[in-house]
Amino acid sequence: MKKIIYYMLWFALSLSCWGCNDDEDTKELPVVKPEATGTVVDNEGNEYTWVRYNGLDWMTSNLKCGKPFYKVAHNGILVVRLDNKDQALAEYDSLGNLFSYEEALANAPEGWRLPSDEDWKNLEKILGMSASEANTLGWRGSVEGELIQQGANGSGICLLLSGLVSLQERTWTKWPYFTQVREYGYYWTSTIDESHTLGTTAYYRRIGYYTSQIERNVTAIQEKSTDGVIYNKYLSVRYVRDAR
Repeated sequence: MKKIIYYMLWFALSLSCWGCNDDEDTKELPVVKPEATGTVVDNEGNEYTWVRYNGLDWMTSNLKCGKPFYKVAHNGILVVRLDNKDQALAEYDSLGNLFSYEEALANAPEGWRLPSDEDWKNLEKILGMSASEANTLGWRGSVEGELIQQGANGSGICLLLSGLVSLQERTWTKWPYFTQVREYGYYWTSTIDESHTLGTTAYYRRIGYYTSQIERNVTAIQEKSTDGVIYNKYLSVRYVRDAR
């Protein structure tokens, strides 16, 4: 009889703990809204919306002008291998193009530029990240990764899980792959990490489906395959401009 009472008490306490966890999981996100919105047209006539935070306008869609990343060729051979070609082609319109670091710098519409590492940190602080966290490397913050993915009903920034093109995820192969689409989104900054002397490395941001944080880190802008060929790495691009 005592054992039965013990298990009944244990079960009741377990239910109460589960209830606390559910309350924490469903807590409301802070509301962050832009100061202003508008539109911009790129060099090929594609129109994008933008949102303004602290006097800086951010494009709310990934750039999609230029040669599609999956059509880039090296010595007449298509460079990028696709796990699912049909999926990549179907999602190009909504997820935008992927660009090398040099292309990301060069393709900005007139008056716009690739955001610096400092621009990204300022945006993250507006979304609620502390200054000390914003300055660290790795995954930082708490809910900022969710806020930065919100559409027009929230922050409006709408970062996308658009994947990347890289050799590093497939170290056993000599070909770059388009990978991690709908799982992670990688975004160039214009800021070079001067501490690396063996090759050019730039700061980037990463968001993920399984996390509410935002990663700040550095990556090589080019990689060498197992057969010695140098390939560009391709990430997504957002542009900014000073408010007019």
